[in-house]
Amino acid sequence: MDASLQASNGPPRTARRMIDSVQRIGSPLARALDGTLAREAMVLSVGGEQIEVEVERQERPRGGCQGYWHCPRSDRRCCHLYVLHGAVACRLCHGPLDYRSRHTLHPALIKAAKIRRRIGAGHVLSAIPKRPPRWRRDYWERLIRELAANERVIADMLGATLRAVKRQKARLDGRR
Repeated sequence: MDASLQASNGPPRTARRMIDSVQRIGSPLARALDGTLAREAMVLSVGGEQIEVEVERQERPRGGCQGYWHCPRSDRRCCHLYVLHGAVACRLCHGPLDYRSRHTLHPALIKAAKIRRRIGAGHVLSAIPKRPPRWRRDYWERLIRELAANERVIADMLGATLRAVKRQKARLDGRR
């Protein structure tokens, strides 16, 4: 069977590694232990290996201060470092690491899926179960209204996509 005709198991997955799946080292202290804004080197222990990382601290324009790491690979100043396969580096040096929110198709899809999970309904377009007796009627009806509104947005998006495909097909058929 042609690979393009096989059933898929959900939306296409990105080959990029996401930030939330990698161990993160938070921002360094804004002030050194002695209370100064000095630039210093810190030694991090990662997987039994000692890694020296430079810390830079700056005063902020409206008061306070901010600590930054210097990436061991690129010497780029960053707020967070990430540990991947025993290596410590910034998000750009690791591949780059990407944010999951950049790969969300549409907020209505996520909201509808969350509501369906909450009420115990299956996937989109599956039947909605009866209201559990322990749930208040007004709460149940509000969830169903939200679900209907989000699925209406999804249906409109699918309709627009279908119309665009039909226009494109008609344009291609007209050329032949």
